[in-house]
Amino acid sequence: MNPNTYSLSISEKEKKILYELSLNARESFSNIAKDLKLSRQVVSYSVEALEKKGVIESYYAILNINRLGFLYHRVFFKFRNVDHVKEQAIINFCSRNKKIGWVVQHHGDWDLGIAVWSKNAIEFEGVLDDILEKYGNYIDEKIISVSTTIHHLKHKFLLNKKSQKDLVLGGETHSVDIDQTDYDILGILSKTARKTFIEISEQLSLTPNVVKGRIEKLHKNRVILGYNLKLNHRLLGYTHIKVFLQLNRNKESIQKLIAYLKNLIETIYITRAIGIADLEFELFVKSNEEFYDCMKKLKLALPNTIRSHSWLIIHYESYINYLPIKK
Repeated sequence: MNPNTYSLSISEKEKKILYELSLNARESFSNIAKDLKLSRQVVSYSVEALEKKGVIESYYAILNINRLGFLYHRVFFKFRNVDHVKEQAIINFCSRNKKIGWVVQHHGDWDLGIAVWSKNAIEFEGVLDDILEKYGNYIDEKIISVSTTIHHLKHKFLLNKKSQKDLVLGGETHSVDIDQTDYDILGILSKTARKTFIEISEQLSLTPNVVKGRIEKLHKNRVILGYNLKLNHRLLGYTHIKVFLQLNRNKESIQKLIAYLKNLIETIYITRAIGIADLEFELFVKSNEEFYDCMKKLKLALPNTIRSHSWLIIHYESYINYLPIKK
């Protein structure tokens, strides 16, 4: 693990604002100001400054793609004889595919990970075949995994503060009846979640009340679970690590493990999946020692649950699109 050599210092006030925006990125500045006992102007100015510094990269809607009839397939690749130019060509190829929503570069056992939004195994196979037909000679190994549940957690690491709040993506695939206008709204919120009803209405030639009503319905149908902000963790001196756990499985021990990880200050995601691991979690840490300490405490807390673990560093999220088939 390579520690970050540069860390931008931000104030305690800015950390509190970022914490309030995590999982709640459309919250009004007035409400945040009230909760933090600040003025609205101070909150607005602080957020603008964090955006200009590059600490806040974007705001996005957390969409439950299962409610749109999609499964969350993932593929992890290990390359061979791939230089920077060829790697970028593979990344660009994947990013252009409408069914690929996440392209992530790694350090560790796997070089690249992708997430594919597909409605069935045949559709997923078609996406994978396209990649292997063009770049299969450069792929040494691959492993396929299907995510079933993903917990999005508050950014507790900012304040060293415990919180059980999460937004859970997953469950049975079930298509909610939505039309093209709903998709257009979701397309905007998946990239620019803080746009107002008026701004969205002007972009789509609708009235603000229509936009508001449709967004409320998308929440009610649990298509939209909430809203998050994408932080530049490297700028703040954090390393993003993904841990794969192999377990001695029983339902009670898995629930205890999830509860423990939800309480862990550093955890940002918890994923149940079929394939590469029994359970995965992601965390932000500032040093090797912090990561090793987290793993040591985890093993001591649940000594008969974890059989083995592996991990990789998430180096760079080259492409993210949270809405299937909407580029």
